[in-house]
Amino acid sequence: MARFKYLLDTHAFLWAATDEERLSNKASRAIGTTPHEQLAITDVTLQEMGLLLNSGRIVFKGSPATILGSMLNCLTVFPINLEIAITAPELGLPHGDQFDRIITATAKIRRLPLITRDANIGASSEISAIW
Repeated sequence: MARFKYLLDTHAFLWAATDEERLSNKASRAIGTTPHEQLAITDVTLQEMGLLLNSGRIVFKGSPATILGSMLNCLTVFPINLEIAITAPELGLPHGDQFDRIITATAKIRRLPLITRDANIGASSEISAIW
């Protein structure tokens, strides 16, 4: 079984999968030097991407399944579990974004650094964030 090294926030996964230059140098280096089987996202990241696509907030030239699929096939998708569900609302985050709370709770429970640009998460003492 792979030893996981990083959890990716939704935007970090999207930008890594599409070779976007919006990834910071540190985040890009962390993702680029880590075998993809040691990277993970949460299942709610998939839901958030679906909502972003449906609302038109993200658009791809080509099939999203094709564009995102190659990277998605190499990493692990962690499901929400009871411990994450209980931890998420208790987190000391200044906003109520449920996707961010579940993603952050997953990083906390699994003791993984979260690759995220979200300053609110990065400034919290809940987890280790990389950007």
